[in-house]
Amino acid sequence: MKPLSLSTLLIAVTSFTANASSNYGIAAKNNQDPIFIEKCDVYQQAQKEGDLETLKSFVDKVWFEGDKAKRAEQALLKKAARFEQRVSKAGNYIVKEKRLSDKTQDNFAEVLINWTNGDKFSSNDGCVFEKIKDSDLWRIHL
Repeated sequence: MKPLSLSTLLIAVTSFTANASSNYGIAAKNNQDPIFIEKCDVYQQAQKEGDLETLKSFVDKVWFEGDKAKRAEQALLKKAARFEQRVSKAGNYIVKEKRLSDKTQDNFAEVLINWTNGDKFSSNDGCVFEKIKDSDLWRIHL
């Protein structure tokens, strides 16, 4: 087995770090960029699964430093549990529509999701993203 060089190891670590934090500071052309639908799907799946690491990747890392870390993690998991409970209560559901709203301000992007489990239950859901102040990057609005 060939030993790994230090530069190979650094590239791998840098690549992993970039992927782990790629859900905060999202690059998008404008508030109609399809990346928002993709990121909303990732976020909602992480909520359903209680995937703390993925949920944390949507939040600025400063919230997970020092004393704030435990409270921030608990808040993310609590919000995820509420989402999972609502989705579980609905049973098997079908997404009827998923689209970006064209009625938002330029510094907000809104993913609208309309779903149903038949004629018993239907709901509107989605995600809101906002531009990070003094930046061209975006974050999910929690």
